Amino acid sequence: MADALYRAMKACLGPVADVYFDLRASGHDALPAGPFILAANHESMLDWVFVARFVARPVRFVLTREFFDQRALTWAYRNLGVIPIRDGAIELSAVRQLLATLRRGEIVGAFPEGRITRDGQMAPGEPGIVAIAARARVPIVPVGIHGAFEAFPRDAWLPVSRPVRVRFGAPIAIPDRAAGDRDEQRRVLALVMKAIAVLRADAAESPTLRRARAPER
Repeated sequence: MADALYRAMKACLGPVADVYFDLRASGHDALPAGPFILAANHESMLDWVFVARFVARPVRFVLTREFFDQRALTWAYRNLGVIPIRDGAIELSAVRQLLATLRRGEIVGAFPEGRITRDGQMAPGEPGIVAIAARARVPIVPVGIHGAFEAFPRDAWLPVSRPVRVRFGAPIAIPDRAAGDRDEQRRVLALVMKAIAVLRADAAESPTLRRARAPER
């Protein structure tokens, strides 16, 4: 059910995003074949669409319960395979679900900042995804999104037609010691967030950005 609904929504929303937001990306043709975590900056409620559009395989996105508990959307989130977490913390049940997802060889999508930006600037991020990646022994792929804040800011009712660009970076290997060492988690998180910031800045200028379906992997 989750895969079918996910693919149906992606098939419907993807082409619309292509045209309405002139959606383009680069780097998605070099994504790993196995499990990994996609870590992107969070500019709008449509960020998952902008990222998923260029990833052939289903992505299991992490979502704070602030949005997951909205009755009108709960059914859809559950059937899309969304993984709910508490704001600012990852509960044991969510940890187990995330690890199980990655150990099945799937992709997890996360927004380390936790919340959609209110001013267009990136927040520092939370180290939870680093600990999860270390425990699952999977890399983190940084993703920079540019233009989504201008197209659909947090408090807007409807999106406006503005160009949105997405750039996928090289996988970042996570050391095993980051599974339990808080200092190491913060060190690695800083590297991940810096990579996201660089990709976000580059996304607006890259000559290789294009509309393209991700290759099957």
